[in-house]
Amino acid sequence: DEDNQLVYLPGHRMARMVGFLGDTVMVNGQPDVTLSVKRAAYRLRILNGSNARIYKIAWQDGRPLTIIGTDGGLLEKGVDQPDLLLAPGERIELWADFFDHPVGFETALVSLPFDAGSMGAGNRRGMMMGGGRGGSRLPIGSKYTLFKVKVIQPSKIKRSLPSKLTRIPSLDAEMPAQNAPIRKFRLSMGHMQWTINGRVFQMDGVADDEIVQLGTKEIWEFVNTGGGMMPMMDMPHPIHLHGKSFRVLERNGVRHDSYMDKGWKDTVLLMPGERIRLLVDFQDYPGLFLYHCHNLEHEDMGMMRNYYVRNSV
Repeated sequence: DEDNQLVYLPGHRMARMVGFLGDTVMVNGQPDVTLSVKRAAYRLRILNGSNARIYKIAWQDGRPLTIIGTDGGLLEKGVDQPDLLLAPGERIELWADFFDHPVGFETALVSLPFDAGSMGAGNRRGMMMGGGRGGSRLPIGSKYTLFKVKVIQPSKIKRSLPSKLTRIPSLDAEMPAQNAPIRKFRLSMGHMQWTINGRVFQMDGVADDEIVQLGTKEIWEFVNTGGGMMPMMDMPHPIHLHGKSFRVLERNGVRHDSYMDKGWKDTVLLMPGERIRLLVDFQDYPGLFLYHCHNLEHEDMGMMRNYYVRNSV
């Protein structure tokens, strides 16, 4: 506000339905960041710490993103792709090499335009209505700069990305028995609340279909059904599992080409109409764990549940 104080979602419940979208990009707590670098290679660890904003990150100068790690650690080898969707809670590691650029070279990591569905449309309407629905002067799905990079020092050290970064077991070797059941989760809106399988959060509540046997592997299927009778509430949902890394097996439905589903993940983005299957291994710890949407306002409204790993039948 005029006193430079954060006013969090004033007044309108619809703003909480969408999720809070600010109007200033903060990098390590600072706006308008310029990263000063040598003519050298860097490992950039990027976390999307926003409440609800999804980024489609890319290099301004058109070079590909060289992705070397995801939420759960390194990939087997670097993967080049032009851009990447990064949802709240997701992490990515990039290899960024500036050795071939002269001192004074400048570029930026940007967020490219993409179709944010009803979330983007609601954001734009919120702008026209003065922000009552979480609208921002920085619309989701538009293009803007995340941070700038400037080469300011020479370097004589040339580092190359190793051809092999780690070893990740093949999916075929990790799959559960052929007749293993598929545990299904439906992400939807009901009675003006975000729900998982029609349920909202209960502090100690665990349904029968949320109990897992220790020492097993399972396939978990999440379906983003959207807003149902409220198409204006067709929202993305980044799903996060506590205590587990998983492997993405497949996606179906309306999708973007900018995901990074390789390697070990613990947060995964589902756009409206998407279905995804995950391979989850429960070999290690028993106990009560959370799974939830990583849009902060969605989970605060109840889109969060417990699952229980038991160590005896």
